[in-house]
Amino acid sequence: MKSTKAGLLLLAVMFIFSGCGRIKQITELTDKLSGDRLYFCERYVASEIGEGTKFKPGKITVMLKLSKSIGVSEVDVNITNVSTGKPFDTVPFTVQPSWDYIHFDDVEIGEKGKYKVSCLKKDGTIIATNEVEII
Repeated sequence: MKSTKAGLLLLAVMFIFSGCGRIKQITELTDKLSGDRLYFCERYVASEIGEGTKFKPGKITVMLKLSKSIGVSEVDVNITNVSTGKPFDTVPFTVQPSWDYIHFDDVEIGEKGKYKVSCLKKDGTIIATNEVEII
């Protein structure tokens, strides 16, 4: 009887974690289809190469896919350490106001950790944000 209860409990826990993973997948898919999306890849050469959320220390490419044109000519890519809440770096970029698909090359994160990366207009308005882990 105890082994049956333990087995059922284990199955319930596995079901819960499986469900959480599916919810995350559905959320990510919805973000991809419906709105602005900031994401990461190793580099961009006519398309994303090595898209992911975990990278080794060094340079990565930050991608920005928008539902409409960006509307400004200058933005900042702001990087904040998630565990400390402290700013890590801010990298300025020049863009064309008509662009809705942008790659920011050679954004360097040389220290391990989790980082919140945001693309901001110069007035501080957040365009899109996401997290990346340096392992």
